[in-house]
Amino acid sequence: MKPRSVSLLMAAALVVGACTTMPSGPSVMVLPGSNKTFDQFLGDDRNCRQFALGQVGGVSSPQTSSTAAVSSSEVGASHSSDPGYSAQYRYDTVYIQCMYASGHRVPIYGPMLATPPATPPANYKPDFPPPASQGNAP
Repeated sequence: MKPRSVSLLMAAALVVGACTTMPSGPSVMVLPGSNKTFDQFLGDDRNCRQFALGQVGGVSSPQTSSTAAVSSSEVGASHSSDPGYSAQYRYDTVYIQCMYASGHRVPIYGPMLATPPATPPANYKPDFPPPASQGNAP
């Protein structure tokens, strides 16, 4: 390879790596649990957002006062070994798990299964007789 093409390849890799960004928040809707107040929901939401951000390599607000901020290129490099998982997907997964553990309603993904047709009880007697058998009529 020519030196120029190597430098262009390195520049392209740097640009792609710089595009890695930390999630700004969840991309899923979570609803308050049945026995939770809205204030409890807001507190749990704040805690779970910080927890999820810390799990994907971001810096949560308690960490910013005690440690230096992590640049987006460092975060992208530290998570580039996860094949097929974006930072947003990982963030959403951790956030949903945290909110579910806190007692809130979370989305459930999966195929919708049709229920089998209901069978009548053994003692069921219809109001009308069943149709007569047609036999082998021409």
